Amino acid sequence: MILKQRFRWQQVGSSLLFAANIFILFLLVFSSRLVLPPWLQVLGRMHPLLLHFPIVLIIIAGILTFIRLREPAAESWKQQLTAALLLAGALSAAVTVIMGLFLSTEDGYHGSGELQWHKWSGVTMLWLASALYWLGQSTIPRLLWQQAGAVMTILLLVITGHLGADITHGNNFVLGPVMPAGKPQVPFDQALVYEHLVKPVLEEKCMSCHNAGKAKGELAMELPQQLLKGGKSGKLFIAGKPELSLLMDRLHLPLDAKKHMPPAGKPQLTPEETTLLYYWIKSGADFKTKVATLPPQDSLRLLAAALLKPAAAAPEVYDFSAADEKLVQKLNNNYRVIYPIAVNAAPLVVNCYNKDQFNSKAIEELLPLKKQIIEMHLQKMPVHDEDLKTIARFEQLRVLNLSFTNVKGQTLSALASLPHLESLSLSGTPVTLAQLQVLKSATRLKELYLWNTALSPADLDRLQASFKQVAVIKGFVNDGSELLKLNQPQVGNTAMVFDQHMQLLLKHPIRGVEIRYTTDGSMPDSAHSPVFKDSLLLEGSTTIRAIACKKGWLASDPLQVSFYKSTYKPDSVILLTQPNSSYAASGAKTLSDGFKGGQDQGNGKWLGYTGNNLEAMLLFKQPVSVQSVSVGILRSINAYIFPPTKVEVWGGMDAQHMKLLKRIIPAAGQKDDPLTAMNIDCTFPHTTVSCVKLVLTPIDKLPLWHPGKGGHGWVFADEILLN
Repeated sequence: MILKQRFRWQQVGSSLLFAANIFILFLLVFSSRLVLPPWLQVLGRMHPLLLHFPIVLIIIAGILTFIRLREPAAESWKQQLTAALLLAGALSAAVTVIMGLFLSTEDGYHGSGELQWHKWSGVTMLWLASALYWLGQSTIPRLLWQQAGAVMTILLLVITGHLGADITHGNNFVLGPVMPAGKPQVPFDQALVYEHLVKPVLEEKCMSCHNAGKAKGELAMELPQQLLKGGKSGKLFIAGKPELSLLMDRLHLPLDAKKHMPPAGKPQLTPEETTLLYYWIKSGADFKTKVATLPPQDSLRLLAAALLKPAAAAPEVYDFSAADEKLVQKLNNNYRVIYPIAVNAAPLVVNCYNKDQFNSKAIEELLPLKKQIIEMHLQKMPVHDEDLKTIARFEQLRVLNLSFTNVKGQTLSALASLPHLESLSLSGTPVTLAQLQVLKSATRLKELYLWNTALSPADLDRLQASFKQVAVIKGFVNDGSELLKLNQPQVGNTAMVFDQHMQLLLKHPIRGVEIRYTTDGSMPDSAHSPVFKDSLLLEGSTTIRAIACKKGWLASDPLQVSFYKSTYKPDSVILLTQPNSSYAASGAKTLSDGFKGGQDQGNGKWLGYTGNNLEAMLLFKQPVSVQSVSVGILRSINAYIFPPTKVEVWGGMDAQHMKLLKRIIPAAGQKDDPLTAMNIDCTFPHTTVSCVKLVLTPIDKLPLWHPGKGGHGWVFADEILLN
């Protein structure tokens, strides 16, 4: 009876296996025409959950094929167990393959080579496992065939699993730990911003879901043209405008938000990586820019320099003792500063200022410290050729800056005798090619700065050819054939909020640049807009637009910056409710520190609330008369940041006796509202108060048209202004 039941189940299982293989063949032939109902899509998405089951069964059955037992009864039982495992493994593999074929029809999975290999290796593995089972039920002599088939099936299992892991987790996910670690360090002067900085971040954190084989949201990120194309939700980024770019929006969403990228549970970008993507987009998102061509103080260049820095070498060991502290203090004065390179370190650095107070004696006075001084910065000081002989006595000198001094180059041979000299700057001096040849004997020299000298481009090229181990820093020389765009003017003010009035300070690092501005919201031009002089008196809230202009250059992009008047500053601010830990900024201080948050939600200058109100108390030691309270908010619809649904201002002489001064219901956020930082103004009759309470209520449920519909929205605040 038991044998009959077992035989019946084997017949049923064998029939099901045959039917499943025929059904899979049908799916393979007509896959391009399949339209699956939602419930089958759910079944397809269970493919990763079930695939481990047939793997275990088939591997155990394959191992049993190689085991021979002496007792006939035991051998018979083992063969029956192997057959049962093979049948169960083949049937579960068939279901897994069917689920995988269903899953491959979804958006985001395309017919890439990797997906095709995974699909066909999985199907072939199933067919081999089915053949092994049917072979075991036949009368054909089969031991060698079974063993060979078992080896091939297990091998295909490994290959299929490896390809599947690559599609799900990115290339070489399985073999990653045994692959060579990292890529060779790229020299700074050869590094490309995208290829060597941005692309590795995308490969590690994004491409496991956005590749040719698995393009979630119809977005692949392997090639520049794919990045430019974007996906189902639109363009991935807008060059020059990271604050409007979908990529940055998704990165800055709360971790538990549905649209946050990378998804929760996957490796997240570090703050440095997020900042790198921000500045790459802000710089224009070019795919061919060299790091070395970026301006020296450009944020992207500085960040790249830190990321491209090779592994830190062992710190240099200085074999000299520290100088007498009293002597160092004695030699410090108003025009000469001497300080150690680190706390309690022996090596010293010298900086000289005020050329009217400087003479040769200022160098000679430092000779008692000649065994400790490793850096000497004498730029723009009246240093002469004869002073170089004195400088050559500072035997531990590593860095020497003689830029824009009176050195003519006649005694450069004295510097060549310095045994440790690594960096020498002679920019802005009339040194010649012949004079510089004496520096060849400076065996430790690594950097030679020679911009703005009398040397021609051809001279500089010849010098670099003869100084093969030295980086000759030539600077940029515009021969007039290329019009360059000026960078924006720079704001000299540190705070954006003032009480009575403020002197606006604008500057530009390039000499001879003219700054033109407007205060009425219009766009400044290089011909008619007023010219900014030394400063501009601001007596009320003002938005400044300014451009930099210079003959032979393209005018800069306009700078727009807003300044706000706040007659009173609270003596203290207390947060009655706490912000989300991801957007805590500087705590209560954020609301009265004089700094605005701008349009970047992730810059650490915003307080972010979701699920509970922002409630803050402003306290004054002396009563003040207020008639308006303004609060700065951020609106970024794609990032779930909406205007508050309600704003309340309460005031009184103490926290226990306050009355409602104003309640405002701001306009609700709409689908196409642009990203903006703005103020919500609450005005009311003059009221004398010692404390003010502000309440902002975030949107409780996002509207139906929003991707996060039904979920909590956010409210962001940065500064409270009074009167």
